[in-house]
Amino acid sequence: MRIVVTGDLKSSRKMEDRLNCQENLKNALVEINETFYDNIIADFKIVGGDGFQGMIKRMDILMDIYFILFEKIDHPFYLGMGIGDISTNLSYDVQEIDGPSFHYSSESLELAKKKKKWIIIKGNLENYHLIECILNFVFETMWSWTPRRKEILIFYRKNKETHHIIEKTSIKFETGIRNIYKILEVSNYNLIKYAEEILKEEFDRQMNCI
Repeated sequence: MRIVVTGDLKSSRKMEDRLNCQENLKNALVEINETFYDNIIADFKIVGGDGFQGMIKRMDILMDIYFILFEKIDHPFYLGMGIGDISTNLSYDVQEIDGPSFHYSSESLELAKKKKKWIIIKGNLENYHLIECILNFVFETMWSWTPRRKEILIFYRKNKETHHIIEKTSIKFETGIRNIYKILEVSNYNLIKYAEEILKEEFDRQMNCI
């Protein structure tokens, strides 16, 4: 399964601090490439100034990749995903590869911009409309978080989401344990985790059918 992920920063030319945002994007891509080394076919890199692209082996790492981008860039971005074949040799340099999966990804990105959706998926993936719908709901929920809630929830997620981490989070952010639980509730974090579980089951099912 060749999965091409292409992204583009939303209204990047209108950003007041564009250089800083691009630097944040670079740092995010470095972290993604290092963290998911075993499941990346071609490294994520900046393309076209304010865009980025990479190729991954598995769909089930998408949410973790998204969370890194969401945290590091701190600016809205569109995603286009293409699932299919390639017509060139593989390379660690994503710009040296081409084929249907890349065309699907580019078309998806343009459609995401046009329809103002967070992500569009095209290609050889069963139930992709349903998967796309769930992902858009999850991303819309995430982008509704206030900066403080975002910081708290990302810290909680990075630290394995246990009861012990609830206490650790409350100490770090100087607030009560009950308030951390309240933030998890009003931010719909448990629904996001439920969506991730359902998506992982679907991705595992499809991978096992290949």
